[in-house]
Amino acid sequence: MRPWLSLLLLTLVTLVLPWDGVRYARQMEAGLRRSERLDLSSLAHTLAASLEGRTRLIYRFPAEARHPGPDTLTPVPLSAPIDFDTYPEGWPATRPWRRYGSGTRHFDILTGVSDRMLYVLLRISDPHPVFDTPLANPLDRAAVGDRVWIGFSGPQGRPHSEFLPLEGAGPLVADRSVTGEYGRQQAIPDPRIVGALQLEPGGYDVEFAMPLSMIGGPFGVLVDDRDRRGANPFVYGMLNRHNLRPRGGLVVASAALPAYLHRLLRPGLRLSVTSPAGAPLAQAARPIVPDIPAPHAGMLTLLFRRLADADHNAPITASAPIHGRANHGVIAHLEVTQTSDRWAHVRDQTLEQMLNLTLATSTLAFLAAVALAAQLVARARRRHRQASD
Repeated sequence: MRPWLSLLLLTLVTLVLPWDGVRYARQMEAGLRRSERLDLSSLAHTLAASLEGRTRLIYRFPAEARHPGPDTLTPVPLSAPIDFDTYPEGWPATRPWRRYGSGTRHFDILTGVSDRMLYVLLRISDPHPVFDTPLANPLDRAAVGDRVWIGFSGPQGRPHSEFLPLEGAGPLVADRSVTGEYGRQQAIPDPRIVGALQLEPGGYDVEFAMPLSMIGGPFGVLVDDRDRRGANPFVYGMLNRHNLRPRGGLVVASAALPAYLHRLLRPGLRLSVTSPAGAPLAQAARPIVPDIPAPHAGMLTLLFRRLADADHNAPITASAPIHGRANHGVIAHLEVTQTSDRWAHVRDQTLEQMLNLTLATSTLAFLAAVALAAQLVARARRRHRQASD
């Protein structure tokens, strides 16, 4: 073989090796994802089997979860308690609002759970809000304006109803009506239910919190919208307008479920439990190295991600149904997600070694081509000298 042809072949090999390494890296990436997905699917089914038939471990109110109605709410899990500023910045980005009422008279409701507290945000559409007479008796019909009622059943099943007296923007404390001396009704503040009111264009927002321990399952709110103080209200919401009994309830994870998920965790995984309708109930996550931040990616890793891995941030997930006992069907779903630090650890450690080998091979081929080119130049010079002599 002629020397110049050998040099050409070596140069082509030098150019082909990096591209072939990237192509092989993509194939290995796909293979790793398939393997991880199969492992996660097997783990998801195993963990779901450990929750089979354990409705009381999953739900705080099993009856509400088994027979949800059109007015049943599924509060979202909150990472931290909500401040009473009536703005939803503390809520998740995905906000499952529910609307009640119609036209200009309606409210949107958002519910969440954190630290065994129920949080409720109401966005009430009312172009002309009417508030109670300041410092008046909340039971004085002539002094009553718009009002928010809270209806729920206690832990023993006894129905309760309380209301938020609305006197304008500021903090709120619920009142409950009790029978005093001589059968006289009086309003007593209930400091367990507190909130705030904020005026907004076209209406107002009401946010309040109450302990979940007060609720036995059924829950709802109702709005009395009046055109003037003491007038008959336009009533809409989730309560029976005659007896203030809730028409729906709450689908809430039990207090023991997050702790149970934490016991099942492996480093670098996130576990989530959702209702049959897909609403989130609880989740738990653990980094691959607890309390130690993941190292910064090196230059080779960043180069590999740019050339070979367009979807390096795409999570790998697997889910499995959680069945009830006695053929009760699916009571929830369990999802296992590989966190980004675990996938980076599994993927980068393997593929960076392969990329290093490719670069080393390419470098050797390039050096060999340079050496051969130098040898050819030296031969050409010798021939030129011989021809000159």
